[in-house]
Amino acid sequence: MQLFQPEVDIYLNCLKHNYHAIQAMVGDAKVMAVIKANAYGHGIIPVAQTLSYVGIHGFCVSLESEVAELIKADIQTPILHLGRISKDSFALYHSGQVRCTINSVNDVIALKRYINQNEIIIAHLKIDTGMGRMGVLFREAESIMKALANVPAIRVESVYSHFSTAEESDTRYRDWQLKRFQEIVKMANDI
Repeated sequence: MQLFQPEVDIYLNCLKHNYHAIQAMVGDAKVMAVIKANAYGHGIIPVAQTLSYVGIHGFCVSLESEVAELIKADIQTPILHLGRISKDSFALYHSGQVRCTINSVNDVIALKRYINQNEIIIAHLKIDTGMGRMGVLFREAESIMKALANVPAIRVESVYSHFSTAEESDTRYRDWQLKRFQEIVKMANDI
């Protein structure tokens, strides 16, 4: 008995169209494509090259090896490392191209310990608005943002979250997460 393997074809022209549609929806906001896990099995390098060509701001990946693969392929846009900060990942952040994700106060402590005085590390702050997986707890967001404001060597470029039910027809939980995220954005702008 022969089993059939599922297959997906990605049409890069359609990918370009989808990026342009998303960028039009968000206006001046900078779009970063999440291309972890080999662009979800679709080929990290062809997807990154295609989106770079049409002007995407940058990419998000989970693993240090994915960062290295993008750099080796001469991708020039910013790369956000979504994974946890470890001693081994510090070398990635020196170039200025690779950004780290701050998920906890422990990440801030580790970065402060690691960074030289004349260095700047670019970071994105992930807030857990209800997914429950990674990110600074909502109740700790203000204190960590204030702490980061006093660390000139860590430049926070953005805050982000992950909606756990974005594709469900019942939007109540997503709406609740969005409300919390909007509170975070206001708080960040006020600090």
